[in-house]
Amino acid sequence: MGIDWMRMRPVSDLSPECWAALVEAQATAFAALGNRRAGEFDHLLGGPPPASGSNHIARHVKVDSGPDCYRRVNSFVYSPVLPAEWRLAAFRSFLPGELADHLRRWRTHLDEVRGGAHRGYLRAWYRYDVTAQYAEAWSLLRERAEQARERTNRWALAPELQAVREEILAIPAPTVPSAPYWAVGHPLLPPDHGNDEPVPVTLAKAWNHRVPRKHRVWLPGPWTFEKYVREAVEDPDLHDTLDWMSRAVDDGHGLLLDY
Repeated sequence: MGIDWMRMRPVSDLSPECWAALVEAQATAFAALGNRRAGEFDHLLGGPPPASGSNHIARHVKVDSGPDCYRRVNSFVYSPVLPAEWRLAAFRSFLPGELADHLRRWRTHLDEVRGGAHRGYLRAWYRYDVTAQYAEAWSLLRERAEQARERTNRWALAPELQAVREEILAIPAPTVPSAPYWAVGHPLLPPDHGNDEPVPVTLAKAWNHRVPRKHRVWLPGPWTFEKYVREAVEDPDLHDTLDWMSRAVDDGHGLLLDY
């Protein structure tokens, strides 16, 4: 079962304060479950977990059950070109009267990114995101290289593979930089080293070339910063979700977080 936004309309005559409290209570209840992609928002989730809220908002809305009634939240909340603080805060419901303002803010940001803005923050996020992915892959590669020391298969005993294996084990894992914060201002733009990989990818490729398929390790990339940004800002799934939200606004719908 995934996490979705469902088109909905309020059916209860409640005050704005009551509606705001229902939205906040549901967001708190969801946050208490800890349903997040590992590492994506760790820098924003320090401290004790929130107290349990409630999902009573679902009692006060009518959910659309038509053919275009929902979208997965993933295409939005895991888009790396939107600030992590905004994406984390989007794990919630949106009332009809407020959705348009949020949508306008998100689209404006994407337009600014297309125009070359926010490169300091985005480069810092790129370094964090890509290095974290490489670190995870490199950890698995070192584990498999260590295991190969005990193997007696022909491929494991090949001198070329042994040389690559020992080089892999001699190199420390990449250090993952801290994730950037949007609210404290944009960091200085680090120098652009083009397609500069955080770890010796040539060794990983040499390993994959010399071992059976089941012992290979997937590595991200090769990426460049600009390609990373371009593919994220033009992601068709992200724009499908935003267009779907626009239609919800035009129809007078809000969004119910369904999980």
